[in-house]
Amino acid sequence: MALEEKVKNLIVEWDEEGLIKLCLSTLENKEATAEELLKIIGKVMKFIGDQFESEEIFLPDLIGSAEVVKKAINEVLDPAIRASGGEKKSLGKVVIGTVESDVHSIGKDLVASFLFSNGFEVYNLGVEVTADQFISKAEEVGANIIGLSSLLTMSMDFQKQVIEELKKRGLREKYKVIVGGAPTTEEWADQIGADAHADDAIEAVQKVQQLCK
Repeated sequence: MALEEKVKNLIVEWDEEGLIKLCLSTLENKEATAEELLKIIGKVMKFIGDQFESEEIFLPDLIGSAEVVKKAINEVLDPAIRASGGEKKSLGKVVIGTVESDVHSIGKDLVASFLFSNGFEVYNLGVEVTADQFISKAEEVGANIIGLSSLLTMSMDFQKQVIEELKKRGLREKYKVIVGGAPTTEEWADQIGADAHADDAIEAVQKVQQLCK
């Protein structure tokens, strides 16, 4: 069985231990480099994303696969790249969090995992994140994108507050802002001056890729 097929089967089956073992043995036997394994994983995650879009798989499948990939990258591939003196190629840096007064995290965590497994450097700030915390982190890490999640209608206004605060500090042009969450819409994003809106993790990856271009 080809390496890509083995990787795909393990990710689809959520076999965390199996994927880690396969990555380790592949590197040890010099069958592929860590960078090549990352490319294969990226292709597999695109395949899984397409399946989710066409409703062949469901949200738990998406979450399970993203978590397995995240673990393998963190525990095996990242350290291998650093040990070889290389650097994982990043498509961009994303600061993401659930806005102030909102403690919902599942959707936001899935977006963060999916962005990570698609090659982005992700800084997940958690829940109830203030405008100052978003901006401070973005400044600290040199982010390209700020992602604002809101699952409660009453917390949506805090997405707007982050954009207003960026304007106040003269930083609005420095960052692209993407918003998401159940009550949010394209119209809402336009209304508050965000750069993009995403309905789910797959669309979030697509929109962030476009924004980073």
